[in-house]
Amino acid sequence: MSSLTEPIHELQKHIRELKERVASVCLPRTPNLYVLRMAYAVVIANIVLIVSGGVVRLTGSGLGCDTWPKCTSSGSWTTTPEMGIHGLVEFGNRMLTFVLIIVTGLTFLSILRIAMPEASSLSQWWKKLFTGLSHSRHQYSDLFNLSLLLLWGIPIQAVVGGLSVLLKLNPWMVTAHYMLSAIMIALGACYLNRVRRYFASGVIESEGVLDSSLPQGAVFLKYLGWTSLVLVCFLIFMGTVTTGTGPHAGDPSAHRHAFNPWVVTRMHSFSVWAYLMVILSSLYLARKYQWSQALRRSWYWVLAVVVYQGVVGYIQFFNGLPVWLVEMHLLGSALFTWAAITAAERQLVMASQPSRRLAQQRRIV
Repeated sequence: MSSLTEPIHELQKHIRELKERVASVCLPRTPNLYVLRMAYAVVIANIVLIVSGGVVRLTGSGLGCDTWPKCTSSGSWTTTPEMGIHGLVEFGNRMLTFVLIIVTGLTFLSILRIAMPEASSLSQWWKKLFTGLSHSRHQYSDLFNLSLLLLWGIPIQAVVGGLSVLLKLNPWMVTAHYMLSAIMIALGACYLNRVRRYFASGVIESEGVLDSSLPQGAVFLKYLGWTSLVLVCFLIFMGTVTTGTGPHAGDPSAHRHAFNPWVVTRMHSFSVWAYLMVILSSLYLARKYQWSQALRRSWYWVLAVVVYQGVVGYIQFFNGLPVWLVEMHLLGSALFTWAAITAAERQLVMASQPSRRLAQQRRIV
């Protein structure tokens, strides 16, 4: 009997050591490179999901699984051979949701003990899944709450996606589905911005947030930031309406908007041109008032993505919306959301004295 006890104790010891190693990596107590990598990963994972959704729509596989939450009306949770390639494409897209759950869950765990160092039991953490953290009691409440919103966004997004299938790809439901995806990327962009600002070396210095006073022309910085946010929301929305009026419905039987394609396309393009004017105005004022180099880099990144989107958008429109160009435009839309929200969050923090003070307090020296 004693000969068996020793190997069992040894195995238990190895299991405890393995748990401790996993916990030290996935639940760090201090900010490290893993936290930053997961911040990037959660943004990229949401972009991949948008690209995958585009493949579903552009291959006509939107009803490859003809019901939800199961895949078939006959009761199967998975695709069947009779459903062919469309079933495989749609089911594969559904499976990517579980990848997103894993990535987002790991992102949430990576900040959990940093934001709640005082919590010693799972029950203390569990309660905060529904309430979030208050700013007055927790230094990194913003990181915890942003990652929590990303976590809760997944089931909400899944339900909206399921409803769009049940409603046979009604274009308004597809719009809601995409807008939620854009919100997820926006939340991820804000989270990444703040992780880099607080924990990455040299970022907060390059933003000029450590300066005691607001930059010159801060009022323009603030108004341009809010104007750009409004325009970003409108142009993304109009992009989905334009798509809902076009030929790529996700299924031949799906309902389409009855709007004039030229009118909605022009409204979408006009909003892009208006946003472009805001970016060019921001770059001009940045040079005039000597705003931070980090902010200018953000705007140049946005400008590059907008130019890419404009070129692809006009080419696809005048060439009958070929599938591969529409997919490139969809990828550009996801990258645009990331770039635009990154720039807007950065400039709104720089233009607000309370936000600057909070960032200074949260910075790891």
